[in-house]
Amino acid sequence: GASTVASREFGRSDPEGARRVYFSAVMWYIILGVVLTGVGAAVARPLADLIAQGTSLAQNVYDYGFVTLLGALPTILIYLPTRFLQLEGKPRSISGMMIVMLITDVLLDYVFLFVMHMGVRGAAIASVISTGFACIYGFAALQRGHTYRFSVKELGLRRTWDILRFGFPAALGNLVDAVKMTLLNGVILATLGPSGAAIWAAMNSLAEISLTISSGVPQTASPMIGVYYPSRENTAIRSLMKLQVNWGLAMTAGYGLLLVLGNDLMEGLFDISADMLIPMLCLAGYMILDILVGIWTRYLNTIGYVVASSVLNTLRRLVFPVLFIYAFLGAGDAIWLFLPVSSVWTILFGIGMLQTSAMRAKKKGSHLSLLLLLDDELEEKKRILDFSIRPNNDEVCDAAEKIREFCEIHEMDTKLLLRLSLSIEELLVVLVGRFPDAGSVDLRAFVTDDETGIQIRIAGDYCDIFEEAEKEASDELMGVTMLMNLATTTNHYYALGMNTLHIFFAR
Repeated sequence: GASTVASREFGRSDPEGARRVYFSAVMWYIILGVVLTGVGAAVARPLADLIAQGTSLAQNVYDYGFVTLLGALPTILIYLPTRFLQLEGKPRSISGMMIVMLITDVLLDYVFLFVMHMGVRGAAIASVISTGFACIYGFAALQRGHTYRFSVKELGLRRTWDILRFGFPAALGNLVDAVKMTLLNGVILATLGPSGAAIWAAMNSLAEISLTISSGVPQTASPMIGVYYPSRENTAIRSLMKLQVNWGLAMTAGYGLLLVLGNDLMEGLFDISADMLIPMLCLAGYMILDILVGIWTRYLNTIGYVVASSVLNTLRRLVFPVLFIYAFLGAGDAIWLFLPVSSVWTILFGIGMLQTSAMRAKKKGSHLSLLLLLDDELEEKKRILDFSIRPNNDEVCDAAEKIREFCEIHEMDTKLLLRLSLSIEELLVVLVGRFPDAGSVDLRAFVTDDETGIQIRIAGDYCDIFEEAEKEASDELMGVTMLMNLATTTNHYYALGMNTLHIFFAR
């Protein structure tokens, strides 16, 4: 929830708002970690007895549970740097966290289990300590960034409602998943017996691997969509959604094909005597459809349609799977069709729900697209210009001319136009000189009833050219200074490893 809200703040050109959200999340994590540790220490023994059901495993459960609950703070805190390093554009630091955690855990497991003979308690201690080291690594990486450097003074509980609201669909999804598994396990065991339950267990294990795709793809794209949506970068959003669908389908279909072709291998791997071809076909079909729904629900949550996302998630993960497993109860091996069929119905319901929302918006004068609910008014009125250039001087000149022509068509003051074109060109020359290895420079000009806006985005290290021009006058930055004097507002933010500059002129 916090990372989604923070990304939307960047889309509103408010990096300070993103910082406030981050420090609110830090404060809540600390509070929840301390509460979980205190409560956990008090209830660890009765909880262990409840889980172990009076068997000899009670002491092992207690040892592991007690240590894990004492280490609740790093266990939950690790999610913060992983999410916000993504917003900072530092994926290598996230990989570094995971490597530190893995290596530390393996080494400590060996020491505590085989050298010190600490048993289950040693394994738990190893997990908590390795997670703690990963947290330290992650927060150190954030400290080297520009937006989320730690400050005790900034800790607070602001924007809590927004964090809860945008985090709700994911939390609801986890809850309904648990309920679904309980219900489906009972139905399959009662209907197909132990052999059917074994097949179902194998399917779940194999589906778990596909989460690297079905969760990883939308999770990677979500911060970018959060940044693009408030500033109405519809072209970028559509390109990003197309990339998700293409790559998500390709990877999921490839994995599904391996399962179908290797169905005999799956039988041996899970020690199952029954034929696995039909279950693997149904699982492959389900995964291919589910990646589409997963991308869609995450997208809707990110752009603020939290209720629609929650409804689709509940239908996808609980209502339709339970409904259709009962519909296929007497179908023998075809019972596994309940998985792809439930996904088909989720997609159909989602299309109907969003079509209704788009039609309601149209009656109110808005121009929302069907599946993505994007406001295309500026595009329809040709009041927006989106394009990219390679970082070289020839294309910089062409870009400045394109922006000048666009502003001229939309009746910007003639005297302002020439100075604007020259200063934009000089600004782009400075940026290209600073980032010669950038793959491209993305430019955007738009006109609303109140203002004309220009946006420039370039990947690279942090570089606030406006702040530099304010602090120190130089020949290199003369055009930047002139541009700042011409504009009503200029601002800069750094997110996703990219510098974004906004320049606004009153109409």
